[in-house]
Amino acid sequence: MHHDTYWRETMTLPTKMIAALAGAAAFALTATSASAFVVCNDRGDCWHSGVRYDYPNVKVVYYDDNWDWRAHHYHWHEVTGDYGYWDTDKNVWVVVKPVHTGDGDHDSDDH
Repeated sequence: MHHDTYWRETMTLPTKMIAALAGAAAFALTATSASAFVVCNDRGDCWHSGVRYDYPNVKVVYYDDNWDWRAHHYHWHEVTGDYGYWDTDKNVWVVVKPVHTGDGDHDSDDH
């Protein structure tokens, strides 16, 4: 019986460590891939974004982060910030202030 107890104790620790590492790796992959997108406008200009946002009067399509924009002969742009879009006609990044809705903090002089 002593031998069985020793075997279970020595096998449990490595098994738990492997399971913990596998779980942490799966979580890291899920968290990373779920929060990044390739965004492209209807003119073939693409950029990375961490959020989905609807732009008035601008048509964009969101793809998974691993979507191959090169295969479609699109153009890549390194941009700063999640809220904005590439203006192909002006060849510039246009920053858009996010819209806040709900009962959060509001800037108001009314008290």
